[in-house]
Amino acid sequence: MPDDSTQPGSANYEDYFELQRALRALGDEVRLNIVRVLAGKGEVKVTDLAATMLISQPLVSWHVGSLRRAGLVHKRRQGREVLISLDMGRYQAVLRQLGALVTRETGGAPPDERAAPTNSAEMLRRR
Repeated sequence: MPDDSTQPGSANYEDYFELQRALRALGDEVRLNIVRVLAGKGEVKVTDLAATMLISQPLVSWHVGSLRRAGLVHKRRQGREVLISLDMGRYQAVLRQLGALVTRETGGAPPDERAAPTNSAEMLRRR
């Protein structure tokens, strides 16, 4: 019997929508690299991030906007500088949602749970 938890009006529909938004944001190579850098450095100036990634500051800002709309990064201004940081709580919630999705579909633990990374920074390093 199909699970109707993805249908509008069900309790989990909004959770799936939020998960989809986060996965779309993480599905781009540049944005995934931004997440990797932020996971390792904490709060970073957008200009420094652009220099690290060797792409223009406006392009970094555009990608950061996508991550921010997905709730994965925080932005704060300090004078003329814009600082961004990874929202580790939101990132870990996305990982938990993915794990729950697999657990629900398989009726048990996710495959290779023993080999799963213990934190998001380790998961990004394994990529």
